[in-house]
Amino acid sequence: MLLAALDDSPLECDGLTHAVSFVLHQAGIKHRCAMGFVKDADTGNCVAPHVWVELADGWIVDFRLRMWLGDEDRVPHGVFHPASNKTFQFHGEYRDRSSTINHRVLDMMTEGRLSHVKVSREFVEENRNVRV
Repeated sequence: MLLAALDDSPLECDGLTHAVSFVLHQAGIKHRCAMGFVKDADTGNCVAPHVWVELADGWIVDFRLRMWLGDEDRVPHGVFHPASNKTFQFHGEYRDRSSTINHRVLDMMTEGRLSHVKVSREFVEENRNVRV
């Protein structure tokens, strides 16, 4: 998966959300950054504050929830739809993208990984429903 290349970056949820948002924005893919909390309904554990990306069709991009709730298969990771795992409830407000960190700083923060993530024109053309 394209965005998984950023997963090994030494960033927490806020920094990685900036990097993911940058890639999606450059590709013209509709999305919003959210900040709030995630609750595990089974255990009652709550991660707050937490930051993630929500795509226009409701899918979530979150590579850091396991950082806080444990590296377990039951904890969502990567790109997933919230309906596929109702145990984890995402509650947040959408943030303005105007505070996005510039490409050079993000590339340093991701230890050069950001420069290697490219969304092909073919992908964007084949998925017109996700474009801005």
